[in-house]
Amino acid sequence: MARRGVWFFVLIVAVLSPIAARASSDGDCKPSWKIAGTGSNTCSNLAVLQPGNDTRANLLLLLAGQDDAQPAPVRSDEEEASKVLAEPSDWATFRSALYPPPSTGGNGLYAAGEGSRCRSNDAGTADFVMALRAEQGVTSAERDELIAARQGLRPDCSGAGAGREAVSAAAEHAQSPLAKDFAAYLSGAAAFYAGDFDAAARHFAALSRSTQPWLRESGRYLLGRVEVNHLQAGAFDEYGNLREVPQRDTGKATEAETGLQDYLTAYPNGRYATSARGLLRRVYWMSGANAKLLAEYERLVEQKASERGISDADLAQELDSKLLPLLGAEQVRSPVLLATLDLVRMRKGGTLSGEACCSKALTLEELNGQREFFAGKTDLFDYLVASYQFHVARQPRAVLGLLPDRAQQKSYGNLEFSRQVLRGLALDSVKDRNARGFWLDLIQGASPVSQRLVIELALALHDERAGTPEHIFEPASPVRNETIRQTLLRYSAGPQLLRRQAGDAAASPAERATALYTLLYRDLTRGAYKAFPGDVALVPADAKVETDPGDARGDDPPSSDLFVKPQTASDFTCPDLKSSVATLSANQRDITGRLCLGEFIRLNDLDRAFLDTPPAKDELGGKGVQFPGRKFSRLDTYRTVIGAAGATSDQKAYALYRAVWCFAPTGKNGCDDSEVPAAQRKAWFKALKRDYPQSRWAQSLEYYW
Repeated sequence: MARRGVWFFVLIVAVLSPIAARASSDGDCKPSWKIAGTGSNTCSNLAVLQPGNDTRANLLLLLAGQDDAQPAPVRSDEEEASKVLAEPSDWATFRSALYPPPSTGGNGLYAAGEGSRCRSNDAGTADFVMALRAEQGVTSAERDELIAARQGLRPDCSGAGAGREAVSAAAEHAQSPLAKDFAAYLSGAAAFYAGDFDAAARHFAALSRSTQPWLRESGRYLLGRVEVNHLQAGAFDEYGNLREVPQRDTGKATEAETGLQDYLTAYPNGRYATSARGLLRRVYWMSGANAKLLAEYERLVEQKASERGISDADLAQELDSKLLPLLGAEQVRSPVLLATLDLVRMRKGGTLSGEACCSKALTLEELNGQREFFAGKTDLFDYLVASYQFHVARQPRAVLGLLPDRAQQKSYGNLEFSRQVLRGLALDSVKDRNARGFWLDLIQGASPVSQRLVIELALALHDERAGTPEHIFEPASPVRNETIRQTLLRYSAGPQLLRRQAGDAAASPAERATALYTLLYRDLTRGAYKAFPGDVALVPADAKVETDPGDARGDDPPSSDLFVKPQTASDFTCPDLKSSVATLSANQRDITGRLCLGEFIRLNDLDRAFLDTPPAKDELGGKGVQFPGRKFSRLDTYRTVIGAAGATSDQKAYALYRAVWCFAPTGKNGCDDSEVPAAQRKAWFKALKRDYPQSRWAQSLEYYW
């Protein structure tokens, strides 16, 4: 359910990447730095079960946490993974960082997209060569020619693939009975890849009489695949979307199911059993046999990944793409699937229009009615009830009674970690005095790859909301995430913290640069003129001027050299910035000083600096800046100068000119957030033309926008 309203697999994309078919919504959004999100944001997945996660992420956490005695995920390159997953992430990053695919692929992914049957050619070649080399009943010449023909078969599934002539020649030259059987397989494979399914079926059916075990098994398996390809013919439109079930031949689905079931009956643990089961799921999906598909998925989710032949991540992707949105909760009995659907239905708004799974808001009565299906998984059920109380009912104290404190363990599985995070959120919500200590306990056992980010973010949110962001920057602080620390500096820190971090040799260069830039910007725009000379002295001698000072998160920190060597190409005569600030330090109402500070702001494009565009209130950085003082506004300055008795004619003319220019060229205010009607802008324009007609400002201004 990563993207709403599009449930058809794009066939070719599915072949190229089983995780890409539904990832189009994952690439165009920025992560939300918060926990306990109930609004769906597919690029803000965290390694904790919660309603706002992408459904696939929750599914993956549940599947990977089946053996909850061990921390999950587990991978050897933890340091590298922690770099990749340094922020709330989209699905593709989340799954690849935490649960990378195995180095050797299986055949189970056929369920995700059989758009090119030719993709099995290399694996089929390897099996053929291995089986043939193990046989003594063929001559060396026959073996060499058959192997060369198989290795030379390079199908492109268009009927024009290379190697078919060599296959025909090898079949003609085969003399021994066993060589003829291998040649029959080879002819069947060439016909199969060329799309001649009837001929392929004849060759594969003939192998049932072979004395060679691999030929008998592979022939029966490939008969099932032939029927699957019969089913697929014409099943997709020109855009790669699966046609509606009534537009397809459902009889072919029955034949495909029968063929695959025949193989599985004969070879329940066969070489190709995993692939056959994956193809069987594909047949159910294509034919709209959702009850059978659900039964198969419910069987799979209760198995370990090592037993089911498909990874946790691939199963989560497949389930989300093929079935979950079509299900009503009343159809589901698997606790894993029920939990996934319940979490979706706890999202903000309570329903997802058009999706059977989530078109009705979850109620506590309905949730309690599911208790019987969670027999043996009471921890998961209690977590769901606690989640409902927290996210939907807004009763955080109820959470504390449902989820006991287990924050001092050496490690946490996905479910227990999620339970403890929810307890911590409830403690924060009721302002429990032990909340911070709880997070500090919990981080000790958190996985450095996945879980630590969650707790670092929780601690930062706690300290920011408590008005003590400086705790995050103490030497013993466990919060080391660069984005978290820089976000607090940019949006929450007061002057003392910024000054301390700007000069802290133990801090990273990026952190020092962020702190210094923020400090200097706030000094100037919040009226801390007396502090500015000492603070600007901290700018490194080799700092480089940057035309783009970066954005709120993720980019390189901005250079503070802007405050030493600012743009100065002004139409209004001003001294250097330090002199203007010194003037304002002596008299904050000085007209020239205020106009010249306005010129610095204008020329360096700081009217709407990213530092004054904080994140949403429920995100990290959204609490509000602790730097005292009212933000400097150029338009307020111009208004003041226009009416100031002590202003010169030139100063007033320039103030009128610039006040009008605040709205150029679109009519929208570019100087601050205030609304100014066109009538007022017209009045300024007319006053400039009337009262100061000889000024260069009046002579150059043509519009009032």
